[in-house]
Amino acid sequence: PTRRSSDLAPFVIFTARFGGKGESSLSRQNLKSVLKQVFCLVSGAGVTTEKRGGAFGKGRPIGLGIQAEQVDALRAEAQVWMPQKRAPEDLVGRTVGGERIVKQPDRGPFDTSNGWLLNHPLMKIRLYCEHLDELKEMGHEATMRRLTGDGAWQAAGGDGAARGGESGGGGGGGGGGVDCEAWEEGHEENREEVRAAPRRAAGECGGGG
Repeated sequence: PTRRSSDLAPFVIFTARFGGKGESSLSRQNLKSVLKQVFCLVSGAGVTTEKRGGAFGKGRPIGLGIQAEQVDALRAEAQVWMPQKRAPEDLVGRTVGGERIVKQPDRGPFDTSNGWLLNHPLMKIRLYCEHLDELKEMGHEATMRRLTGDGAWQAAGGDGAARGGESGGGGGGGGGGVDCEAWEEGHEENREEVRAAPRRAAGECGGGG
């Protein structure tokens, strides 16, 4: 079933805070780019591009609790659907629908967004899936201490923030992780984007549930 955009808050907050390189915060522009595509994938509306017909993932809403290997399978499918001029190294050699992924595809149309059309948004989903796995294995407090450092964790409220984060939930493996109110301080750049993203993205993708 399609998940409502409001159920995606834990993913949005986590990606804003830890979705950048080296688990740093993501810039506002990159966050906007990622969330638009992710909401289109999660809603089942699919991702479209002017360079070809159809919509990637249309009618196949994806959950945010899937395994990393499932995300990589989608990334491989995306590389065949709208190839980057240089395929991600970890996808080279995979076969999708009888087509083998090569390092430098010889036919287009090509994704000229440097991966922001599908690969980067899917990688953010992969990172979140790994975060959920870590939460299950290590627990919320240990995970957040690793991500933020002990000092930052204590300053943000420690166990109280943990309880707030754990209250998030919903089917499909979502929930848990960073609590919005406890972890917004110091990230004003993304605050407005985080709060507006579900509503805007749902509208752009024809509804999120």
